[in-house]
Amino acid sequence: MKKTLTIVLVILFCRIGMAQERNFLLWNQNGMEVKISDRYSVGVNEKIHYNPRSGELNMKFGDVFVKRHFTDWFEMGVTGRMLWLRENTGWLQETRAMLFGNLSTGLDKLEVDFSNRIEYRMYEVLANHLRHRQMLSVEMPPFADVRWLKVYLAEESFFRFDERQIHLARLYGGTKIRYSNSFELKVYYVLEKSRKPSRWNTSDVIGLNLNIEL
Repeated sequence: MKKTLTIVLVILFCRIGMAQERNFLLWNQNGMEVKISDRYSVGVNEKIHYNPRSGELNMKFGDVFVKRHFTDWFEMGVTGRMLWLRENTGWLQETRAMLFGNLSTGLDKLEVDFSNRIEYRMYEVLANHLRHRQMLSVEMPPFADVRWLKVYLAEESFFRFDERQIHLARLYGGTKIRYSNSFELKVYYVLEKSRKPSRWNTSDVIGLNLNIEL
């Protein structure tokens, strides 16, 4: 299993060299989570999408969340997000309310996480709508005696209820560094497919996420 995961990860990163005819983006996300009791935690996140070709930000958001830990393998929470997406006419603002649930389990050296989220997306100039987001990820240490470094693969998709179809899908491959259960750094590649009226757009992404837990 480790050999298969490594091969797939290498293939994903090799696709970066074929990005000349596709969008290429840089993502950065930073977050902090604070545990306020044995069961509850609160946190904030901020993220940007940067287009090196245009030299401009394509997207930026900030959110705040409250999470309840029911067991070691199940948690639920609510999130409020403010998001800005660059359009030809300027910045499109979105306000988003979200309810999420996360499941996690361990299978030998594998760690499997399954996340689901219901979103209500609100706009001033577009129709408000519901969307469902799901993500399945698998991670494992690349070496038996190294616990702070892991490699992972993940798939993510978004289903719009008003259109009754998936309009956004992503495939991730990357590495995760974790230190003393409070610091986590992810470096990853994403192959993204987004549905447009007449076609699917393809983007290649390099991302960097930093998370701190207190």
